[in-house]
Amino acid sequence: MIRELWQHNRVAMIGFVVALCAVLYFGFQTVSRTIYWNDPAHQDQPLAGWMTPRYVARSYAIPPDALGPALYLPKDVKPLRRSLDAIAQDNDVTLDQLQDRIDAAVTTWRRTHPEPHS
Repeated sequence: MIRELWQHNRVAMIGFVVALCAVLYFGFQTVSRTIYWNDPAHQDQPLAGWMTPRYVARSYAIPPDALGPALYLPKDVKPLRRSLDAIAQDNDVTLDQLQDRIDAAVTTWRRTHPEPHS
């Protein structure tokens, strides 16, 4: 049966295999990220120098634009995967000082944007 499909519908079979690979890849990415970010161990993590602003925003579940000022990031410039170590060094602060600024930004965000109750 597959041999017959291949002989008569080669383009369709190739398209199907490519589409199937894309669905499997993106499905795996979605499931793995959902599992990772729903694990309580990855939520509200203490800062580490290797973290990026994007990682911190996901860990604390706030939008990057709400986190940007706490990390001394200008509104118009994307951080481009800069580590917190580099951000702290550029701004002459420690990771503990960044943690205090992030905690304040998160508290403000959560106070003004409460989660909907189920």
